[in-house]
Amino acid sequence: MSIRRYAAAVVTAALTTVVATTATDAFANWREKYPTINFGVLTLENQMTTVDRYKPYIVYAEKKLGVKVKLFQASDFTGVGQALTAGHLQMARIGGSGYASAYLDCNGCIEPLVTTEGLDGTTGYFSILIVKSDSPYKSLDDLKGKSVAFADPVSTSGYIIPMVDLTKAGIDVGKYFGKTAFSGGHEQSTLAVLRGTYDSAFTWTSEGDTFGNLRMMMDKGLLKREQVRVVWKSGLVKNPLLAVRKELPADMKKDIAQMYFDMERDSKEVLFAAGQGEVKRYVPVTHADYESMVQAAIFLREARKKTQ
Repeated sequence: MSIRRYAAAVVTAALTTVVATTATDAFANWREKYPTINFGVLTLENQMTTVDRYKPYIVYAEKKLGVKVKLFQASDFTGVGQALTAGHLQMARIGGSGYASAYLDCNGCIEPLVTTEGLDGTTGYFSILIVKSDSPYKSLDDLKGKSVAFADPVSTSGYIIPMVDLTKAGIDVGKYFGKTAFSGGHEQSTLAVLRGTYDSAFTWTSEGDTFGNLRMMMDKGLLKREQVRVVWKSGLVKNPLLAVRKELPADMKKDIAQMYFDMERDSKEVLFAAGQGEVKRYVPVTHADYESMVQAAIFLREARKKTQ
């Protein structure tokens, strides 16, 4: 081998080693800084049920990411957002309005990463107003002066969307309904309707009830679909998302997103657990996809200021 060819081979080998070492270091670096990822979710039914529902996801995530993934539960929508904005969580499954409120509260310290695509190919769901099927109520007009349950002040489908849509339609919600209250969650709202505690309630579902609150309650045997009737339905609302802290390393965010993309191929069980129902796959999203929710949050905040 000539000196020139030998020198070239040495340089090539050295460069290969440097690239490989750099790649290895980049792969390891975010894991060294984040040996544990704190993942936040809303407590769906009770703490133990939520842990059981997410167990396949946690096992999968730890294997795919090579770090420990710790589940954090909050009893309300605000709790998840506050923990995320405070930096106690690195990522969280959160609704569009929860993301919007948290984004505004922390001046953009979080960002969307992925969301679900339904079996029908859409990436949205609907806010719905339900009543008991054997009730006389057939439309929103029939509920004037009657009682309604909202889920939570930061619930996208259980409060924000109905309030914005009805307000823009010229309806003063506080005067239109005879009684309003926050139930504490979608399941609680639906059960309140079934028990007759409230005449109606706002909750959420997808096209064909493939995922959403109605699907989860049906899967648990808490609801038969024929027990409730939908009397109002919103336009398509962007699906709940995985939001992450914006300052996380780019490689870390890329690896987390890829984990979600791989679920479609790797495990239908994990996809079901992560998506809280039958979904097709996970797809990427950006802040622009939820800008309308941010504007809705601003609209409601301004409306509240005017009434104070």
